[in-house]
Amino acid sequence: MRERMLFLSAQSQYPEDLEGEIRTENFLDILLERFDIDLLEYCHYRRELTVEPGPALTVHQVKRSSAAQRSLLYPLNKLRSPSPLIGTDKSLQAEITEMCRLNTYSHVFISYYMLSNCLDIVSSLLPEAVIITDAHRFGSRVLENGAAGKRGISKSYHKLNAALIRREERRLMNKTNLLLTATEWDALSFKALSFADAGKVHVVPPYIDLREPAYACRETVIKEKSIVLHWNMNTGQGKNVTLLFLKKIYPLIRAEVPDFRCYIISDKVHPEVAALAHNEATIEIVREVEHTADYIRRASAVVASLREGCGGPIKILEAWALRTPVVCSLRGSEELICETGRDILLAGTTAVFAGHLVKLLTTPELGSIIADQAYRTLLKHYAAEGVREKVLSLV
Repeated sequence: MRERMLFLSAQSQYPEDLEGEIRTENFLDILLERFDIDLLEYCHYRRELTVEPGPALTVHQVKRSSAAQRSLLYPLNKLRSPSPLIGTDKSLQAEITEMCRLNTYSHVFISYYMLSNCLDIVSSLLPEAVIITDAHRFGSRVLENGAAGKRGISKSYHKLNAALIRREERRLMNKTNLLLTATEWDALSFKALSFADAGKVHVVPPYIDLREPAYACRETVIKEKSIVLHWNMNTGQGKNVTLLFLKKIYPLIRAEVPDFRCYIISDKVHPEVAALAHNEATIEIVREVEHTADYIRRASAVVASLREGCGGPIKILEAWALRTPVVCSLRGSEELICETGRDILLAGTTAVFAGHLVKLLTTPELGSIIADQAYRTLLKHYAAEGVREKVLSLV
């Protein structure tokens, strides 16, 4: 008989967190192989379901009240976590309490946007249940990075919040049975906080299902002298990083390789980006995103996000699966196991970024070597089957 799981999830308030939502849906998909799941989704009004209910999946929704979204100010003595408002809604607490009263759950999965208060609620209601938490982007490193460049009281405020988050992380480790992170770096950060609870921490990276039709093509494809920009451009970060590329990097490439093509793939493009692209004959905006794989497969290179918030790791894995080399910023690649010059090309400046792209456009044999090694790295660490087996073995 299949065991029953309570799965607590939430729609992110931030469009930049598309990758986090994909990660949560991936966990749900994997765990449905073993459990009958009650999915409780805490969401905005008019939220459309991203998953279909079925025999093994029952979906419940709690609408997030406007009051729960309003406040953005935090006093110095108040813990500021990446999800400070989740779990404070009384209707959410009442729904969790009622579901735990009506059902017997052997396991509970809490996505990272639900960790703030839901962990306490669940641990008190279901003391015998195995609690699994996803600590993706739940950490002091987020706030420590935010303190960089700050001065005076602002810097002190960020440091204080980082210290409070570390305390919260120790509490999280103590109350959970299985704590999952997205990267080795985050796993080590958690393990360093508590030696006694270090064994609870495991890495579950992003993954690509190579059985999907987009990646299953075995035909030899002749590479074109083109590059592809494919990231989330519906956000402020996405727009800004695209403008940075077009203003600073694109002219350097065009000066060296005037006949190359640049494809910007996005169903929605900011007017500023569209205006810049309109003035350049070698730039084409592709809004039919269903053809993304074809463009990437034929390209000489994929430009991954230069900054956070654009879906970097998933976009890199997508290019690796399609045997196309990736040029990326140092920051955009830090969630993946990769080595510059081996399975990816990393750059810290616009000049180096442009130089890598020029090299790939003019030296196709180099791109082939990097793409082949990247594909082997994908098979070893980021293929869906391996990640699925790991998750199911842990639970």
